[in-house]
Amino acid sequence: MSVAELEAQEIQLEAPSGLWRDAWYRLIRNPGAVVGFVLVAIFVACAIFAPLIATHDPQETNLLLIVKGCCPGPSRAHLLGVDQLGRDEFSRIIFGARYSLVIGIVAVSVGLSVGLVLGAIAGYAGGLLDSVIMRLMDIMLAIPGLLLAIGLVAALGQGLWQIMVAVGVVNIPIFARLLRGSVLAQKENEFIVAARAVGVRRPRILVSHILPNAIAPVIVQGTLAMATAIIDVAGLGFLGLGPQDPGTPEWGTMLTNVERYFQSAPHLALIPGVAIVISVLGFNLIGDGLREALDPKLRGRVGRFRQRKMLGFLRRRRTAARGA
Repeated sequence: MSVAELEAQEIQLEAPSGLWRDAWYRLIRNPGAVVGFVLVAIFVACAIFAPLIATHDPQETNLLLIVKGCCPGPSRAHLLGVDQLGRDEFSRIIFGARYSLVIGIVAVSVGLSVGLVLGAIAGYAGGLLDSVIMRLMDIMLAIPGLLLAIGLVAALGQGLWQIMVAVGVVNIPIFARLLRGSVLAQKENEFIVAARAVGVRRPRILVSHILPNAIAPVIVQGTLAMATAIIDVAGLGFLGLGPQDPGTPEWGTMLTNVERYFQSAPHLALIPGVAIVISVLGFNLIGDGLREALDPKLRGRVGRFRQRKMLGFLRRRRTAARGA
């Protein structure tokens, strides 16, 4: 067997893979993304198994634990101490993961669903409809996100569902503009022109051909928006616009009215803050990893390990063939 035949046989072993399989291959080899997956997995596990992990009822008060008007720190009975009402801080943090995760998922889903529809219509239809939709998005983007969320919560009323809707509405223009740009970049490709030439209907072209190729940047933004949603929800809770029940174990709500205990009980502010930072860091790392994995400019460079491995194999086979 000649060297050329050996090279052809080896190249056939490296069958071409799809975009998503190739992106997953690069993603799991990104150390930052792996760390992000671990942090998010811990976050999700705490949310799902909160009743099993928590050692106390998160809303059970015990004023007998308060010593000299202060909140005791970590102890054997209370791993992270207790708050100003004698509630176990560890149990409240664990149950707070459930609230933050649900609120983040629902808020991003609201923004993603509406933003995808508006962005796809604006990018594919064009003309007057595109101008009207984009000007509305520009108006929304001109208002600071947190300020817009505060106004929406004030208008809708205080509560968890109101927070979800408010944070979701803030994300709508981001997703809409991002998808519109991707659709505009895809709609003039050769395969779209060919689909039009053979008479494929416009809605089918958009749903079956354009969106699957334009959705990658939106997925990346969705993971980053999860981190932003958690921060926004915590900020609204800190401002007193969180759940109607102030005893709800939500991380932002837990930070309300703890400034008076900064010196005597700093754990009341540090522990919820660290929980917010860790969860946000996990989603940000995943988002950065997805951005690198789905970037077309990096597709030819991230697979260097496999290329070096194949080239090394070919060199060894050439040497063996020449020696024979």
